[in-house]
Amino acid sequence: MKDAVAAAALGCFVGAILLSTVLQLLAGAAVFLFPASIWTWMYVAFLAYLAFSPLGSTPTWAQAFIRFSCAASKDYFPTKVIVEDESTLQRDKAYVIGLEPHSSLPVAVPAVFGSESPLLPAALRGNCHGLASSVCFQFPLVRHLWWWLGLRPIDRHSMAALLRHGKSVVLVPGGVQECLYMQPGSELAFLRNRKGFVRMAMRHGAPIIPVFAFGQSNTFQWYRPGPPWVSEAFVAKLSRRIGMVPLLIMGRWGTPLPIQTPMTVVFGKPIPVPHTETPSDELVQEHLDKFITAMETLFHKYKAQAGFPDMQLFIR
Repeated sequence: MKDAVAAAALGCFVGAILLSTVLQLLAGAAVFLFPASIWTWMYVAFLAYLAFSPLGSTPTWAQAFIRFSCAASKDYFPTKVIVEDESTLQRDKAYVIGLEPHSSLPVAVPAVFGSESPLLPAALRGNCHGLASSVCFQFPLVRHLWWWLGLRPIDRHSMAALLRHGKSVVLVPGGVQECLYMQPGSELAFLRNRKGFVRMAMRHGAPIIPVFAFGQSNTFQWYRPGPPWVSEAFVAKLSRRIGMVPLLIMGRWGTPLPIQTPMTVVFGKPIPVPHTETPSDELVQEHLDKFITAMETLFHKYKAQAGFPDMQLFIR
């Protein structure tokens, strides 16, 4: 019973996307079929309110739900956090935390980096925000739920504002592009040309922390359209246009409930970066290479301990 309740709470973060999509499709159908009905336009107005109302402070009841969801994830998967050297983390310091891989869904973000997560290292609690695709903040229901969880849109303005105010940010540098090339049975990190997060870190003097989430890729099954039905080029072009990869994602019993499988999230040591407004391309590349090396080291050092001794990591 406890696991079922925990699964339902965690599944809300995925299910909200599906529910929001259905609600919007129903609104379109209602406008087409019943354009003269006052109920149609009341429904449309309600969705518009959910889509455009200001995102402010988190209500007390929402804080309680988020706290329960984050706590539930610890025992549900279960989730274990390893910090290589917690003494290197400072409470009054802003960090850029690079999490890999993206997987079909980076569930380690709400599980470990949620605003109420008990798994977050003490120095980062209350001072850390995950960054999610901006398109997710255009969905009614989803935008409020994810905002209450502590997530913010992943754009330069949001990221710079958070770092400027001394907040740490969590992002998946490889982004949704990893979803275009990932394959079952291995891990993929799309990092070779990901210089933007390093440049942003340098502009704010924020050390970069490499983090790898073992087991995250097993929390959902997925299907990606491709040959022979459609070409890979078409899927890539569509993904760029809509800001996300069109994946069919399934959890337990084909639902949005995540599959119960152990996750181990490993925090590496912070990588110092120079504080400069205009970092050169050579300097950015140097520190990107350090990040990639640190990520590879984390993976190979801890994969056996995490239960994946034969897993391979491909970095593109």
